[in-house]
Amino acid sequence: KKPSCIGLFAPVRSAACKRLMQVLKTAFDGCGIATTEVRAAALENGDFAAPEVLLCLGGDGTMLAAAEAAARRGVILGGINMGHLGFLSACGRSEVELLVQSLASGTYEVNRRAMLEVRACGSDGCKVGNLALNEIALTRYQTGKMIDVDVEVDGCLLNRYHADGMLVATPTGSTAYSLSAGGPLVWPDAGVVCLTPVCPHSLTNRSVVLPDSVELTLRPKERRGRAEQSLIYSLDGRATHPITLNEELRIRKASVELLLLNLPPSDYAARLRAKLGW
Repeated sequence: KKPSCIGLFAPVRSAACKRLMQVLKTAFDGCGIATTEVRAAALENGDFAAPEVLLCLGGDGTMLAAAEAAARRGVILGGINMGHLGFLSACGRSEVELLVQSLASGTYEVNRRAMLEVRACGSDGCKVGNLALNEIALTRYQTGKMIDVDVEVDGCLLNRYHADGMLVATPTGSTAYSLSAGGPLVWPDAGVVCLTPVCPHSLTNRSVVLPDSVELTLRPKERRGRAEQSLIYSLDGRATHPITLNEELRIRKASVELLLLNLPPSDYAARLRAKLGW
């Protein structure tokens, strides 16, 4: 349907972003659609009046910064690519007029994208879960050091990995960090998660594709008798969180999904060819 209010999110206030924001405000006003600017701080604490659609002016990083807040509030998230790759974006700057027309006429498409929920659990219980659209990465804080981590699938040990890090990625995230680490390309609506070691010590340790109904547990272990506690985990490459050897990460498919805006007709194969240079 035609939205009554559209939020505009541009964390980097470059001259180009400011000009585009003014163009969008004028265009949507002419279509009878209200606009409101959404600040980064409001997204982080969830303190904003939720519009029906939130447009991000930037690259994939901008959209990832808004993904959790949008998913929790049921807001449709769209992007106008002003960065480099723009894998998640609905369009580029040259297609802004088409985007405005599509929203005004209600002919846009909405795709549902699965997200992951991660909880850090210790002897005092589990912390409130955070959401990731692309992936969860467990690494050592000190660059160049390996980690030892036991990975369980629904409580059953899969393997003890010796690697630079471990990734758990959604189908959406299969084209991001997971792809760089040698993970598979996965269609966005496939009901799976990808477990990928980063630079594993053993050449037989490869990506494992699992149904998204499982719960994964990542349990850090001592590295060759050295009880170093300098491990961190991050969600979508954003804020990092410390984790000790006495804690574990429990990862499962989130109960909420991201509503991702696309211009019709959406053709994921064409997007792969364009973005990956095939």
